[in-house]
Amino acid sequence: MKKLIGFNIKRNKKLLVSDIIKFYEVRGYTLIDANVQGMTFCRGSIMGNLLSLNPIKWKTFVEIEIVKKERLDYNVYANYQFSSFLFFISQEENNFFNEEINAFSKAIEQFEVNVEQLENLAIETSKSNFKYILKSFPIGIVIALIIIFLTNLLLEGQLPIVIASCITGISILITYYFLVKTNSKA
Repeated sequence: MKKLIGFNIKRNKKLLVSDIIKFYEVRGYTLIDANVQGMTFCRGSIMGNLLSLNPIKWKTFVEIEIVKKERLDYNVYANYQFSSFLFFISQEENNFFNEEINAFSKAIEQFEVNVEQLENLAIETSKSNFKYILKSFPIGIVIALIIIFLTNLLLEGQLPIVIASCITGISILITYYFLVKTNSKA
């Protein structure tokens, strides 16, 4: 998921760049590229996407562009590229991503950062993802059993275990998707 934020700030460019780097380093990002136009930061890993429910551990890229308008007057653009758990975005994840973006704006414009609030929101998002998984497993397994049973009746035989396992996995993923989508609309 991509998100973009932009704002104008009147500050010395060296101080601005220094503040941006400090903010992202405190948030766990690593500076991976820097040039005259801006910087690129990265946090998390692909394994974090697969093994963690915490959005802070998921692969995230941020491209910062600093455009000079006039002396000591700059437009700052931050282009975020967030990963999510199983590629489905829940409302809780979206809220976390929005707060992450707003924290950058507040930190640079107003020198306010509430790291604890972001950490707590990340923990709440992890708990929410875990609840979705706990709900999707039994429902997905029941649906898979019904599909497998009906398929075995129609084929007058038994499905191979590999196909039955694939049906079960797909049923759990589809159930997870529908749980995320129905709770996001609520």
